[in-house]
Amino acid sequence: MPEVQDILVFYQTTPALTAAPVAWARYEASKGPISDLVEEDDPPYANALTAMRDGWQVLQMSELKQYSAREGYDLGPLPYQTVLSKFNELQEDA
Repeated sequence: MPEVQDILVFYQTTPALTAAPVAWARYEASKGPISDLVEEDDPPYANALTAMRDGWQVLQMSELKQYSAREGYDLGPLPYQTVLSKFNELQEDA
């Protein structure tokens, strides 16, 4: 079977590779047909560095945003994302 790209996105409170994800999304092309999202209580890895040690490659990291004391902090969507990629063998339909 051919190898296809899986994507893992960690949403974090800081851009550090050792920051624990507070949310995540997986796009697993290797699992065959797209199915409904699966609810998970725990992230697949403790942080991006742990995922990298399991063969995931970093595609994108967020830069550290600088805020003045007057600005405080940013409200809204989680500002830091680490996007990881790994090639896995395409699984046959079950």
